[in-house]
Amino acid sequence: MTDSTTAARRTREGNITLAGLRAFVAVAGARSFSEGARSLGLTQPSVSVQVAALEQACGLLLCRRKPEFELTEAGRAVYVKARNVMAGVEELEAVISGAQTSAGCLVIGVSVPHVAMPLLTGFRQAYPEVGLELVMGNTAILLDRLARCQVDVGIMTLIEPDPGFDCTLLSTPRLMVCVRSDDAWAQRKGVPVRDLVGRAMVMREQGSQTRALLDSTLARAGLLPTQALEMGSREAMREAVAAGLGIGVMFDNEHGHDTRMALVPLLGIGATPGVYSVALRESLGLPAVRSWARHVRASTVSKPAPPSQRRRRGGAS
Repeated sequence: MTDSTTAARRTREGNITLAGLRAFVAVAGARSFSEGARSLGLTQPSVSVQVAALEQACGLLLCRRKPEFELTEAGRAVYVKARNVMAGVEELEAVISGAQTSAGCLVIGVSVPHVAMPLLTGFRQAYPEVGLELVMGNTAILLDRLARCQVDVGIMTLIEPDPGFDCTLLSTPRLMVCVRSDDAWAQRKGVPVRDLVGRAMVMREQGSQTRALLDSTLARAGLLPTQALEMGSREAMREAVAAGLGIGVMFDNEHGHDTRMALVPLLGIGATPGVYSVALRESLGLPAVRSWARHVRASTVSKPAPPSQRRRRGGAS
């Protein structure tokens, strides 16, 4: 590093701005302050101020004004880089403009397909120009992918709306005990939580809200279940129950009208879960996500939630 470079860096004041770079590129390209200002639709004094501010920010003299316009050696080097920067800015502006006018593609993460599919059908009919991509996963996985912007919207079960996201209530499922249709419990009106102890159980994986709600309910009652198997999906759990490997727990809208099994209400659940449409608040400005939010509101406006859920919904959205 030379002494002159060190001195120049000590005298740098302010920040390099896009306005200053744009003015300098226009002036250097036209080799005239007046012509550069005209090309930008600005006055010559304002362009002169912007170029002077860029020189202060760089700590360098970029051009000589008199007796005629001339770039300095430093100015020529900065001009080459500044042109590349402004070309990149123009490309970025084109991308932004295209994104604002394009319908785009919506990546939807789904943990409850039986709730999601009717919504998706209606959305495709209302917004056929928006592309759709589906990603399956449990609630924990989908929340993580939402936070990483790997999915745009999630349809999932939450015990409570997550304050870090925009959450719109879709339905309020009830936790049920899933047994074989020939099981003695199939004729019961309800199963207290304490009765689960002693029965072999097929449980959902960690990260599932079904599992989280069951675990919290058992812990609150001071109970430990007899766990036979842990399954990675509700479909696998249903098959395990049908095969006689144990009883399971699922929400009442997850049964799929499977006649091999019966659902019996689980009594003593403290929390009231809900199925929500979930999105990052920052993503609501994206056209596709904005269209989805409109569709969800239109689809749920005729389905008032219970008072407790209306309170939660208002606090989360």
